[in-house]
Amino acid sequence: TDAKDSAGNALASAYTHSTGFTTSSTPDTTAPTVFSSSPADATTSVSVSSTIAVTFSEAMDTTTVTTNTSNTTCSGTLQVSSDSFSSCVQMSASPSLSNSNKTFTVTPSSSLSLKATYKIRVTAGVTDSAGNVLSSQWTTSSGFTTAKLFIVFLAQSSKISASSDGI
Repeated sequence: TDAKDSAGNALASAYTHSTGFTTSSTPDTTAPTVFSSSPADATTSVSVSSTIAVTFSEAMDTTTVTTNTSNTTCSGTLQVSSDSFSSCVQMSASPSLSNSNKTFTVTPSSSLSLKATYKIRVTAGVTDSAGNVLSSQWTTSSGFTTAKLFIVFLAQSSKISASSDGI
């Protein structure tokens, strides 16, 4: 193995700890992939207040998954756009992490537009925790579409109720 003591002596054989830690000379060279997104591609009637999440195939270097929080330019490695990435949705904060640094969730700084189609893009600048780069830029093919405004007239109460979620 490549593990050595302070005198430079190599470990005689691979050592497995009871909790599963294993020494190895085999480096991780597998590039990460995007496993899924939420809302999923081709989903319709998505709430205009939805968060957007991307899940990778393996733990990521959290410093490489970034998003735009200052304006509508398409900066950062995780982007959301309704106009083919001429501009992007401004997010309220950096991505939140879950699922052992595999899932990154962002929240738009304001509601998404009604009845609009948005695509999610992850640029090739993201790396996994071993430093392997996403092999190519990933973009949802169809995107997701937000809900349209529903107006319901309630006859008995003579009130009008509007909902962007169809409820």
